[in-house]
Amino acid sequence: MIDLFAWLGSVLAVFGVVANNHRLRWCFLAFFVSNSIALVIHTVYGLLPYAGRDLVFMVLSVHGWFKWSGKSRYQLTGYEILKKAVSK
Repeated sequence: MIDLFAWLGSVLAVFGVVANNHRLRWCFLAFFVSNSIALVIHTVYGLLPYAGRDLVFMVLSVHGWFKWSGKSRYQLTGYEILKKAVSK
């Protein structure tokens, strides 16, 4: 069962990276959830240095979420990205 959660965390992390590459704010939610899963797994197995790293990444995800709360010229919505892709 723990392997299923590990795979889910990995898939969420990949989706988060793709969303980050497109400057989509929800990437931080994906990162937070995937790092939460990793935190639990690392804590269960006693891998406390990795659990500490996961906790730091979770804090950074919250920071990024609030930092990206205002739309800047570098941040596009999913619709805007799709519109740009279609217009090429």
